[in-house]
Amino acid sequence: MATGTLGDQARLQPRQVVNTWRKQVNYNDAGIGSGVAGVVLPIGAFILRVLVEIVTAFNAATTNVLTVGTNSATYNDIVAAGDVDEATAGVYDVTRGLGRSLTAAADTTVYVMYTQTGDAATAGQAEIVIEYEGNTG
Repeated sequence: MATGTLGDQARLQPRQVVNTWRKQVNYNDAGIGSGVAGVVLPIGAFILRVLVEIVTAFNAATTNVLTVGTNSATYNDIVAAGDVDEATAGVYDVTRGLGRSLTAAADTTVYVMYTQTGDAATAGQAEIVIEYEGNTG
């Protein structure tokens, strides 16, 4: 697999260790308005922590909404609208989606989506970090 290319299989360690997934997104990334695929979490993965850093404030005129999740179309079951203030730089500790409920049935792909209304954004960057323990049986 080429460096920087999204894998299609979950990262599964042979021992109980904390794994992390880190993704940088920008207001103008291709496909960000409908969801960009990120990590594939292994079946039974336990999400320990979710951090979102707004590095550069998103500046669409009316609303800026950054979501992260596994549920098709809205992708908001890990980070939902209102969990992060996209217009204010800082680090946000999000508790939605913790545990193993999202990965109980199968390997699960996580998506990131940014939507906006009003005049289009001209700036905005976020870093998302998900810490999880991969199910080792």
